[in-house]
Amino acid sequence: MLSVIGKTAWFALAAVIAVPVVGVEMDRQARRDDAVAAHVPAPFRYFALEPLIDQAYTRQDIGQGVALSRDYVRRRPIPSDGLALLAYGQVQRGDEDAAVHALLLAGQRGWRNRFTQDMLVVMAFQAQDWNVAAQRLLALWRVGVSDDRLKAMTADLLAHPDGTAAFAGQLGQEKDWSGGFIAWAGATLDQDALRRTVGAMARHGARVDCATLATRLPALVRAGRPAAAGVLWGELCAGGRMTAADDFRFQPAADGKLPGPFDWQFPEVEGIERTFDKGGTVVVYSNRTAVRSPIARRSAVLAPGRYTAGADAETEGEAGVRPLLLRITCYSARGEEHRLADIAIGTGARSAAGTDEPAEAGAFTIPAEACQTQDLALLTGRGEGRIRRVSIVPQ
Repeated sequence: MLSVIGKTAWFALAAVIAVPVVGVEMDRQARRDDAVAAHVPAPFRYFALEPLIDQAYTRQDIGQGVALSRDYVRRRPIPSDGLALLAYGQVQRGDEDAAVHALLLAGQRGWRNRFTQDMLVVMAFQAQDWNVAAQRLLALWRVGVSDDRLKAMTADLLAHPDGTAAFAGQLGQEKDWSGGFIAWAGATLDQDALRRTVGAMARHGARVDCATLATRLPALVRAGRPAAAGVLWGELCAGGRMTAADDFRFQPAADGKLPGPFDWQFPEVEGIERTFDKGGTVVVYSNRTAVRSPIARRSAVLAPGRYTAGADAETEGEAGVRPLLLRITCYSARGEEHRLADIAIGTGARSAAGTDEPAEAGAFTIPAEACQTQDLALLTGRGEGRIRRVSIVPQ
């Protein structure tokens, strides 16, 4: 009998010991698996509290979220996480004074917690304190955060003129995060907010990777954002020299000059050789292969209507081959691509000296739909020539 009692006592003791061990282990598992959090016994909740609070707020159970947040703060008083979660719940139920107090305490315990940063931005928006909102958003950009939540809050801030001014006023000599921000801003912001923001970056000496920006501009134009491409390049990298969208001349070459959104570019293609005369305004080319390849290409923004394209050029090509083509590719506002026309603008004829009239001209029409921006490419088959000027004029 004693032995049976002893075994029973032993199993009871083992069970008493096992319960907290299992509870603690489940709580640790909740750090990696939110689904476990709901099954952790209340006395052993530590790591499980945060996912439980998130779940409560997600299902709009604000009372439960606040109660769990208070428990979180009691069990983990040092980190700012619990106070930030508590402040969120207090804001949701209209207790803004208590929320401010919680956030001030969180601020005294460090700003590493992302939720705390977001809460400060939300409260600054509600109070229309644009300087605080801009400060906190810039802090997140500067430490390398670039997620959709930050971008959405930044867009909300920059939608307000006072928010744009506050954000621009706090910009400095940005470097490490400027590339990602500039790419997002160019694709997102309206022209006025973009100009004020990147203009401030330029005035404050922001260090911008213009070589990287130059490679992104054609895609920005194709995506229906030509004005944004112009603002970015004009404010940050053009140095006062930028080709207009309706200027189709070759620009003088300069050491280290990068192409802007509407400059001709000269892609490296096997078989194509080029030299530049008269300071880079005349392109001398040859193609020793049978493959029709691009000599030069650029973006354009031609309004709907009828146009005439031509070139002041001398071209020689293999028998039966049109020696110089202008290929026009359309892009819709959503970036969808389709080829519009291939126009022969070089036939071996030569323009009259001193005139602006091209030797050969071809007509084309930009449709009202699905051609908001264009890509222009000068193509040649086997042959050679000199191109002094390309012209595209409305009829």
